[in-house]
Amino acid sequence: MKQRGKDSIHMTSLILHLILPMFFYTGVSSILFLNLNIGALYAAALSSVICAPFLYFVYSRDQKLRSITPAIHLRLNGCFFYILLLGTALCVFGNEIVAMSGLDHISQAYEEAKNAIYMPTLPVQIAAAGFIIPLTEELIFRGLCFAALRDRLSFLPSAFLSAALFGIYHGNLPQGVYAFIIGLAVAWLYEVTQTLLAPVILHVMANLVSLIVTNTILGNLLSGSNNQGVMAIIAIVSFMVSLLCIIRIYRKNNLKEDMV
Repeated sequence: MKQRGKDSIHMTSLILHLILPMFFYTGVSSILFLNLNIGALYAAALSSVICAPFLYFVYSRDQKLRSITPAIHLRLNGCFFYILLLGTALCVFGNEIVAMSGLDHISQAYEEAKNAIYMPTLPVQIAAAGFIIPLTEELIFRGLCFAALRDRLSFLPSAFLSAALFGIYHGNLPQGVYAFIIGLAVAWLYEVTQTLLAPVILHVMANLVSLIVTNTILGNLLSGSNNQGVMAIIAIVSFMVSLLCIIRIYRKNNLKEDMV
């Protein structure tokens, strides 16, 4: 009977970790958007600033219960460059996959989301979507969702479930597919490095590359003027670069290589 009660408490805690942080953040964003007459990107960034301290408090408490202090350590074991490169390569790979599938041309919700992100000036895009929002999203989806799942499940189901939630959260199929790919990568990165700093760096880098590519001529170059062959080559090359980065990061964190 006692065991059943404990299992019920654990399940309730897991559900709260999976649902409440996401709804808290999106709820605050919606309230700001509807009541302050500001754009969606501004509302999301302001919501991030408001919610991040509370989310970090919850994450820090969870880490203490896991006997992990500090909550976020700064050791990357010489992987900083590879994390940046992995974020860049995954951004290119994810966008090429979405473009090749044609999903970006059939989703009205995606067009609305894209307009909301790219309507503000580039400095605002970089500050909000490049730096502020990724920090809060990593606290929610890796720090709270993935970590809570990982306390109870093995890595693969935890990674898939948290990445799926991350994709659903974006609200449209093209961004959902892209976010799922990134979500799997950052869950693995968190698992290997055991610090939320690594997923934050990758997420920031991927978003910055996406913003720069979209706002410059690089976007046309990478799309290959919608040439499927060119996009396939770019996708393969970016996937191979991602794989090489993953191997290097894994070795540096598991084989105890000297930091370079």
